[in-house]
Amino acid sequence: MFRWLPHDGRRHAVSAGLEVRDAGETLCGIELVVPPSPKYPQWCWPTCRGCDLAWREHEGIQPYPRPGGRGTRGSGR
Repeated sequence: MFRWLPHDGRRHAVSAGLEVRDAGETLCGIELVVPPSPKYPQWCWPTCRGCDLAWREHEGIQPYPRPGGRGTRGSGR
C-alpha cells in the first residue's frame, strides 16, 4: 500500500508504512524524510508522473491518459 506526500513541488507516492521523520524513497526513486502533516496548498501540487506510473503498474491500472484518448468507447447512441 502507498500514500501520497507533497515533496519538492509534486505529490509523490511512498510506502504507507512510513511514519513522520522516517527516511524512505518515493516510487520514482527520490530519497526523502517524511515530513509532518503537509499544509494547504501542498496537497494541490501536481502528481509526480513517475510515481503515478509506478503506482498504476503496481495496482494493475492502465496509465493515464489512456491510450486512444476520447471516443474509444463509442458514442453510446
